[in-house]
Amino acid sequence: MRLNSILLALLLATAFSALAQKQEETFTEIKPGADVVNPDKLIPLLDRGDVRAMNNIGLLWARGVGVPKADFGEALHWWKEAARRGYVVSMNNIGLLYANGHGVPQDYKEALKWWQLAAERGNGWAMNSIGDLYENGLGVRQSYGEALDWYGRAAEAGDGLAMYNLGALHETGRGVAQSFKAAYDWYSRAADKGIASAMHNLGKILEDGRGFPADKAEAHAWLTVAGAYYTAEDNEEAAANARDMRALTPALSASELERAGEIAKNLGERIEERRKAAPLQAGPGESET
Repeated sequence: MRLNSILLALLLATAFSALAQKQEETFTEIKPGADVVNPDKLIPLLDRGDVRAMNNIGLLWARGVGVPKADFGEALHWWKEAARRGYVVSMNNIGLLYANGHGVPQDYKEALKWWQLAAERGNGWAMNSIGDLYENGLGVRQSYGEALDWYGRAAEAGDGLAMYNLGALHETGRGVAQSFKAAYDWYSRAADKGIASAMHNLGKILEDGRGFPADKAEAHAWLTVAGAYYTAEDNEEAAANARDMRALTPALSASELERAGEIAKNLGERIEERRKAAPLQAGPGESET
């Protein structure tokens, strides 16, 4: 679907000109028929200075939907307008532009600045992103202690990726005493948020019997459920999960495979029930109109 000529003219007349950049899979995909590409809803909101509309126009420019071509410079303009009014989703998107070097020189310190602004407003996604910078020493002095602190704050704010990252640090003993029990607990919390990588790691812990008695049927179940939660941007991880499941399957008897199927069904129902009870917080690029 494409924006009509009225909205397109509005975009071209009011946005700053900039060089178009190669489109990357950074921001949320736009679904045909979504409100984010509905001029009847977007234009009135924009006229009222609605920050969500500004953010969504930036998303259209980043994705190249309804405009001549993808242009991160134009996206940055709109996201700065929304961020100036305190909209944390746009702050996170600006941070992503600088972290990835989309439309701007790559600058992790600048990304940190924008994510700190969002984190000050209680945004868990931004807190997790700051933790990632510290874990990998990007724009800051590498520090597992700082990473653990930021991941902890983000997890407390309900961010599933932060829960996964805490699990990974405990599993490998980076910045904290190695503990498979703590890793399992954090991965379980992340899995309840729909984080596929956490489900995969739970499966591997149970398959190998690290910190727990090995249970190949439950391990197979976790790998099965994980396969349903990988996104289009997780192709490599999804492929690795599928390979691990194929390698594990011959080791299970018919009765174990039947049990694995039952466990997978129960896990899937539990995860969906808990996700509905505590919906995932809107992440970067998401339309909220």
